[in-house]
Amino acid sequence: MPTKNKPIPEDSIGLERIVFFSDAVMAIAITLLAIDLRLPEIDPGNALIEIPRQLASIGPSFMTFFISFVVIGIYWISHHRYFAYIKRYDVRLMVLNLVFLFFIVCMPFVANLLGKYASVPIVLILYTLAVAALGISMAVIWQYASINHLITTELDAHTIREINIRLVAAPIMFLAAVPFAFVSSIAVIIVWWLSPLAVIAATRVFGRQVNNKKTRK
Repeated sequence: MPTKNKPIPEDSIGLERIVFFSDAVMAIAITLLAIDLRLPEIDPGNALIEIPRQLASIGPSFMTFFISFVVIGIYWISHHRYFAYIKRYDVRLMVLNLVFLFFIVCMPFVANLLGKYASVPIVLILYTLAVAALGISMAVIWQYASINHLITTELDAHTIREINIRLVAAPIMFLAAVPFAFVSSIAVIIVWWLSPLAVIAATRVFGRQVNNKKTRK
């Protein structure tokens, strides 16, 4: 256990415990997303009519489940990808990771709300802020790890900065969706789905800037 916030050098077992614990929390959160996807008891005699009607009635909940599944899945991949570069850890990194996991476990709750009240602005805002906070917390983890030399020395400064930009782009797009909650729920969802494009665009712009600097040199 790290003490006085001093990094533990090359403690692979400690890092594995952090990653395995994070994996377990994210797996449970994804499982909880599906709990509300259930049909009521249907009389077999009316099944032919009732099942399609009931399936249509849980359509919003299924859409919310799908979006939330994708969100958690993306951040599970990101967590694995960036923690592969982290070679040391300290107490603050562990706390920051717990903050990230806090927003992960909030996803089933806000997803349940969104599935039932997708047209209510405050619910749309709450869900949007939860996803944005999830992205920001992941970005803070990476920023802290890179500044405090907890990552591998094989990464150069340009790559570290590119990852910073990539991690910040998505939550910025989600925050940009907040005003649209008072206009239309469809508009908010469209902005959500545009966030991957924002990440790609931000990465390409940064790549061009780096190439231009190298050309000038």
